[in-house]
Amino acid sequence: MEKQRTPAFGKIEAIFHNSVAAWIILSVSLMLTAAAWFSANNFVTQRAHDRFIFQVDDLESAIKQRMIEYESLLRGGIGLFHSSNHVDRTEWASYVESLHINEYFPGIGGVGFSKWVHPADKATFEEGIRNEGFPDFKIKPEGPRAAYSSIQFLEPFDWRNQRAFGYDMYSNAVRREAMDKARDTGQTVISAKVTLVQETNEDVQAGFLMYLPLYE
Repeated sequence: MEKQRTPAFGKIEAIFHNSVAAWIILSVSLMLTAAAWFSANNFVTQRAHDRFIFQVDDLESAIKQRMIEYESLLRGGIGLFHSSNHVDRTEWASYVESLHINEYFPGIGGVGFSKWVHPADKATFEEGIRNEGFPDFKIKPEGPRAAYSSIQFLEPFDWRNQRAFGYDMYSNAVRREAMDKARDTGQTVISAKVTLVQETNEDVQAGFLMYLPLYE
């Protein structure tokens, strides 16, 4: 037998069975859906941000560790000069060969020694290098300057690095800034981005140089 509806129940039913109530329910549903989407979107965005920060920190740590490893090669070179009465080309080549840079230090194009040359000593220095078997050697770029430097040793001494042999890095403003800072602080200094002398006209890559001073 069907139960009779009470007046109160009828009033409640009337409240929910009209167009205004329908719009209210729809609006509430949309707001709840929007709130749920906003919360989920925030969660996903925060997770993505956290992963990004973690990857950045991880990459930064890896780069710093790699720079420390690069610096250790220069410090080894300084040690070679301190422990030897006279470091010649063969001795420098043996040192760099023992590092196995292609295997253990990818990214390094060469490990070298640049000699500081006073203008009064320039001709004598160039003649000395020519007598080592490089008859066409000159500090480059040519021309009078208040001070010179010259890449004297650079290993591996392949065709690319031979392009930089004798280059006066101090003649370039970007390199000079880093060299001056290394000289004045006694610390390892990394230059700003440069185009290396070793580059050709094809597939030119940006590079940087790391300097550590050796004092007389």
